[in-house]
Amino acid sequence: MSQLTVQHLTMRFGDKLIQKDIDFSVASGTIFAIMGGSGCGKSTLLKHMIGLLTPAEGQVLVDDGDYWAATESAQRHMRQRFGVLFQSAALWTSMSVLDNVLVPLALKAPDLSSAERRDRAMELLSWVDMDAAADKLPSDLSGGMKKRAGLARAIAGEPDFLFLDEPSAGLDPISSVRLDKLITDLRDRTGAAVMIVSHELESLLSIADDGIFLDADSKQPIARGKPADLKAADDTHPTVRAFLNRQEPSS
Repeated sequence: MSQLTVQHLTMRFGDKLIQKDIDFSVASGTIFAIMGGSGCGKSTLLKHMIGLLTPAEGQVLVDDGDYWAATESAQRHMRQRFGVLFQSAALWTSMSVLDNVLVPLALKAPDLSSAERRDRAMELLSWVDMDAAADKLPSDLSGGMKKRAGLARAIAGEPDFLFLDEPSAGLDPISSVRLDKLITDLRDRTGAAVMIVSHELESLLSIADDGIFLDADSKQPIARGKPADLKAADDTHPTVRAFLNRQEPSS
């Protein structure tokens, strides 16, 4: 079983503190929600976890390996275990949907023939119901289709850890529900640990097994647990309860 662990993590931009004392672990097969209000540092935390931003303090452990203390070669090996879906989907605009998925496949499975890689890419696209759009360019896709294509590309490298940054942003409610089901299906198919940054409460409450809440005022986590349980618990921090129940925080 694979596990990603964040220990005593502090994030800063220069002298500005973003968050401090972040601690959690995410194991294979878990959907983990990173929650909090706008500007609290959710996407910034994700970037620290995937190697795009260096922590001011603390560790990101991939199994037993400390990512930020590792050699460049070891870091590259760890990143090969990551799959990432950015908020914009970040598809290569000059490439077809199929070619977008073939790029990580070429890196992950260089020994496969071109035909074998194409077959595998088409299988992944069929998982997300995008095989009929394989030859389309990203400019020809709806927002929901871009997200599904981005997911196919994110899992093409058979990642142990899948990071999703606002996957439902900009989608209509029906597309959002379909994407939620797709995420859980992909988790079940791949066994990956899934870390999701989202403001979509219905998504978080329905699919997340665990999570952490980052507070913008205290600049540290103030709750940990399954979002649905945090919403229902009487002893949940008032800020977290208000957030999960779509209420105005009490003064």
